[in-house]
Amino acid sequence: MSWREDNQALLAGLVARRPLGLVSDLDGTLSQIVPTPDAATLTPPARALLAALAERLALVALVSGRAALDLRQRAGLSTLVYVGNHGLERWVNDQVQIRPEAEAYRSALETTLGELQPQLLPDMLLEDKGVTASLHYRQTADPVAVHRAMKPVVDRVAAAHGLRASEGRMIFEIRPPVEIDKGTAFRELVTEYGLAAAIFIGDDTTDADALRAAQALRQSGACYTVAVGVDAPGTPDVVRAASDVLVPGVEGVEDFLAWLLDALSASET
Repeated sequence: MSWREDNQALLAGLVARRPLGLVSDLDGTLSQIVPTPDAATLTPPARALLAALAERLALVALVSGRAALDLRQRAGLSTLVYVGNHGLERWVNDQVQIRPEAEAYRSALETTLGELQPQLLPDMLLEDKGVTASLHYRQTADPVAVHRAMKPVVDRVAAAHGLRASEGRMIFEIRPPVEIDKGTAFRELVTEYGLAAAIFIGDDTTDADALRAAQALRQSGACYTVAVGVDAPGTPDVVRAASDVLVPGVEGVEDFLAWLLDALSASET
């Protein structure tokens, strides 16, 4: 059975409620996984579908580990809301608005990156995103060995400067020790836009925070939220466990967005 047939009742509840919002990750969700961060781009169908959905929904937002400016430039759609760095910043009035509690850790992040840089293994990529940083190892000759060698190093150096280290798909993340993540960002958007229903779509470990938040909001009755996980090679188990609906890869996300657009159009006739 397909994801549509498996979840007919759950999905019917979405289009029956207004206002409705859509929140999504970017990499691995609306963009294929690529060797380097700079190579990522929205697929043409995803971009067109997001633009069309933004005309019908109360909110279409991207919540990503990328910096907010990078996210805005990569998506290229002025009608979307952009939340970057796992909820630590947002694109507002054509500029980046950083959460003050995160900005206070910039000096600690710079020191941490300075200590990690000379310890990086060949073909690792360090990405400074302003209030967070990512260490990519997808391009290394032996990612499993690099993960094993570098994890204790990243954990130790981050902790020494009061920062948190976490992981994603072939990536180490370093963030300020504040209680903000994609889950809190999703909850804030639901509240800010007064949504009666909302969708979150994601594929990686950090997206699980928002997927779990979506499930919790629906279970509490606060908002009719549905957690959509992207099921592809390398998808973490936490994503599958936290999802109400699983779609197959980026193509499955495009199919879901097309279904949503069709369902909205049908409900308006």
